[in-house]
Amino acid sequence: MTGSHRRRRGALLGVIAAAGAVAVVVGGFSAVQAIRLVVAEGAYSSAVDDYDAAAASYAAAYDALAAGPQGDDAQASSEPAVLLGVADAARPFAGSAVFDDALLQRVADAAAPVAALADGEERTDPADVAGAGPCACETIAEYRAGAADVATATEDLDAQTASLTDALDGLSDAVPPLDAAVAALVADLPAAADRVERGSISSRAPTRIAMQDAAAGAAEADAASLAGAVAQYAAAAQDVVESQAAELAEKQRGDGLYEARLAVEEFVRGIVGATRVDFDWSPLVNGLGEGVSAGGYTTWWYDDGGYSTMELSDSVAAYWPDERFQGLVVHESGHAITSQCRSLLDDAFDGDVELMATAWAIGMGYTNPWGNGVDYYYGGRAPDQDLVDATLSCR
Repeated sequence: MTGSHRRRRGALLGVIAAAGAVAVVVGGFSAVQAIRLVVAEGAYSSAVDDYDAAAASYAAAYDALAAGPQGDDAQASSEPAVLLGVADAARPFAGSAVFDDALLQRVADAAAPVAALADGEERTDPADVAGAGPCACETIAEYRAGAADVATATEDLDAQTASLTDALDGLSDAVPPLDAAVAALVADLPAAADRVERGSISSRAPTRIAMQDAAAGAAEADAASLAGAVAQYAAAAQDVVESQAAELAEKQRGDGLYEARLAVEEFVRGIVGATRVDFDWSPLVNGLGEGVSAGGYTTWWYDDGGYSTMELSDSVAAYWPDERFQGLVVHESGHAITSQCRSLLDDAFDGDVELMATAWAIGMGYTNPWGNGVDYYYGGRAPDQDLVDATLSCR
C-alpha cells in the first residue's frame, strides 16, 4: 500500500502562564483538538508499522512456498517449480514411446496436487505489497480513516500469509511423492532411449546418437537445467520416431521389394555388432544394379561411437538371399564395421579399405568371389590368410 503522502505533525502547542491562569494556543486549534490530531497520527503510524510487519511475513511465506519444503533430506530438485517443469515437459508425450508410460503416469498423478498447491490461486508478488507509506492527511477524520484502511489491508495480508503457510504445509506432504516420481522418470531415460532406438532401428543414426546423448545429459542434469534437459531428450526421441517413419516410407516404393530390403538391413545389423548403419537404396550404385549385377558403397564415421551409411542397389533386394549378393552385402558390412576397428585398418591393412572389407567378408565365411570383393578388386586372388585372420578381432 503506497502513496506520495506526507505526515502532518501536530501544531505547535504553546503554554503561557499569566496572572495565575493557563492559556493554551495551538495556531487556531483548541488544545483538545491538537491532542486528538497527534493521537490520530500516532494510530496511523502504528497501523503502518503493523502493515510493514505483515508485508515482511508475507514475503517470507511467499519465498518459502516457492522454494518448497525444506528439511534434512531436501534437494534442490525438490523445488515445486523444478518438479512441475519436468512434468510439463514430459506430459505432451504420454502414450508415445518417448517415456515409460507407467513412470510418466506416476509423475502426472503426483504433479496434480503439487500444482494445485503451488499455482492454484492468484498470488500477489511481494514487491506489490511492500510499504503502506505515509498519509496525506490533514484532519483527524482523515487519519482515522487512513488507519482503518491500513488495518483492513493488514488483515487481508495476514489472511494471504496464512494461505501460503497452509499451502507450504500441504506441499510438505505432496512434494516427496512427485520428487520420487520425477527421479524415477529421469533415471529411466537412458533405458528409455535404448527402447526407442530398438523400436526405431531404421531411423537415421545421427538422430539416435543425439537422443542417446540427450538422455545421458538429462540423467546428469542439475536442478536448474533439469526441465530443459528432459524437454531436449523428449524432442530428440521424437525426432528418432519421426525418422523411423520417414525411412520406412522411403523403402516402400511399390516394387514388391520392401520386405526384402528390411531383410537385408536386418542381416547387416546381425553381423556388424554395435555399429549403427543407415541404408539408402537406389536403382544403381557405382553404376551397377542392372541385370544380374549389384552395387554397394559405404561411408563411415569414427565420431560418436562410430556409424555408417550403406548404399545398395535395388538388385540386392531383388536377388536376396542369393549368396553372391550376400557376399557383396558382407563386403560392405566390412566397411561399415571399420568405424569400430580403425586401428586394425591402419595397422594390419595399411589403410587399404577394400582389402580389409574383402578379408573381413572371407573371415565371416562368405567365400564366393563374385560379391565378396575378390573378383571385383583383385582379379580372383583372395587376400592372404594372415589378413583374413586379423579381421577376426573386428566383430
